[in-house]
Amino acid sequence: MVAHIIPPLVMEGQVVSSSAVREALKNGDVRRAGSLLGRPYSVKGRVLRSEGRGRQIGFPTANLKPARELPLPSGVYLVRVEWDGETASGVTNIGIRPTFGGETPWIETYLLDFSGDLYDRTLRLHFLERLRPEQRFESVQALTAQIEKDVETARRLLGDRP
Repeated sequence: MVAHIIPPLVMEGQVVSSSAVREALKNGDVRRAGSLLGRPYSVKGRVLRSEGRGRQIGFPTANLKPARELPLPSGVYLVRVEWDGETASGVTNIGIRPTFGGETPWIETYLLDFSGDLYDRTLRLHFLERLRPEQRFESVQALTAQIEKDVETARRLLGDRP
């Protein structure tokens, strides 16, 4: 029996490893993590009812409460969402919702060009790009204006993707 030593896979000067993937995720570099994984990093969860604030400000969200802490930093991400054989693009906030004085982490996703009821459905979020860190806004109007910018940025980035 002959043993063959296979050299490690190297991409862009870095060895592909679980440590490299974890480091990319920890830094919010979901694009790099996806490149190392050969597919986008994803999480799955059931849509839960929340306070309905997203709907009140014109951006209804599908809210997932993570079962465990995610390896990603708080922030806003461009995602691809799958459920029941359907797909949509979305903008996801991971964090505590500091504008509303939140303390519990949530995953909130606004699906672009979607209307419907996703309560109690299981979604899989595929993280494509980090748009910005989570931040506290001085008013709901300032938050709404930023969400509008995030949606514009997401649409622009999606123009570069299949």
